[in-house]
Amino acid sequence: MTTTFDYGICQLRDLQVPVGHDNTDKPSAANHTDDLLMHGQPVKTSRRFWHSLQVRFGFTSNIFRYFSHAEVFQRISTKAPDDKIRWCLERNTETNSTRLMAVSNPKTAVIPHDELENLLNRHRAKETLYHEGVVRSCHTPRHATPFTISGDGFEAQYVIETPIDGFGKPSIYLAMLRQICSNGAVAMTPAFRSEINLGRGGANATFGLVRALEGFNNEEGFMALRQRFESSTRSWASVNEVTRFGRLLVGMVNAKEVPGRLVAPKIKGSDGASLMDGSPMMHAFSKMAGDLTSIYGLANMDALSAKRQRTLPSACRVYDLLNFASEVATHHAKPAGGKRIQGFIGELVSGEYDLENTVDQFADWKDFFLGDSSKSTGKRKR
Repeated sequence: MTTTFDYGICQLRDLQVPVGHDNTDKPSAANHTDDLLMHGQPVKTSRRFWHSLQVRFGFTSNIFRYFSHAEVFQRISTKAPDDKIRWCLERNTETNSTRLMAVSNPKTAVIPHDELENLLNRHRAKETLYHEGVVRSCHTPRHATPFTISGDGFEAQYVIETPIDGFGKPSIYLAMLRQICSNGAVAMTPAFRSEINLGRGGANATFGLVRALEGFNNEEGFMALRQRFESSTRSWASVNEVTRFGRLLVGMVNAKEVPGRLVAPKIKGSDGASLMDGSPMMHAFSKMAGDLTSIYGLANMDALSAKRQRTLPSACRVYDLLNFASEVATHHAKPAGGKRIQGFIGELVSGEYDLENTVDQFADWKDFFLGDSSKSTGKRKR
């Protein structure tokens, strides 16, 4: 493994801003400094560091509109009765870089990365992925039974996201694995999420996580998720639902959250159609959803109100939209983009579809919309 982690405790005054890196001349809430000195050693900062620091001491990023980083650190250290923080350093041995991840109250519980890795290995996690201070692991419930939806085989799974930098609690999300193509659809929404309480720290910090790994089985939650997928096979995807996901895909293409072979040149235009010709992903999406502008005789679907878009069907079912989204998230998207797509999936299945139960008969289904991922050089499962 190329990434290792170090933990420790220091005071806020032990963090200094290098000369020439502060925002004294041009304070800005949007531009945090990327470099700090911790005990005199240079480190890079991360988004989780700034977010967790604001939560730890109760301020917002707007404060940097009026004060420099050094002044904010100094004032907090002067006024706070206890300015101690527990830090987590991410070290990449390949790039020889060091990043400061989240900080937290030393009195709260934290599960170090090595301890979590050993725990997941003992309980045979199907897959693990680290990204930005959080380890995602995939598991199968002990008494899970495969089932079919619209002729496709599925099995229930659950995903645990565990912060290894001490910021936040582990969360469990219900998921479903489409067996024929290994697409994992994770319902990343509060309706299908539960949190694990780690207590106040100490030797029993992993107790709640161990219980979840040994016996988690949310039968009612899995049944509700299964019913939402079954209902998706009987519901046309509305123009509104298709357009929302199309905008998400366009944003991922422009942000390079998919591998380079799927990225199109950035073309001017606010609507998703302007990218259809240049990106294989957008082309496949357009082929699945149908050419909506031609179907409805409009130059731009944004000419219709959102209320009207919810009443108009596209050429695909919600089930197809969910499978397309899970395929991109599972096999093609980078971790940050994959999480955004899983959030879309969770939001979609947790509410009522715009055109619920409007399909009279089932259509032909496809294993993959973007090609067999087993032949892809950039394959990743979650």
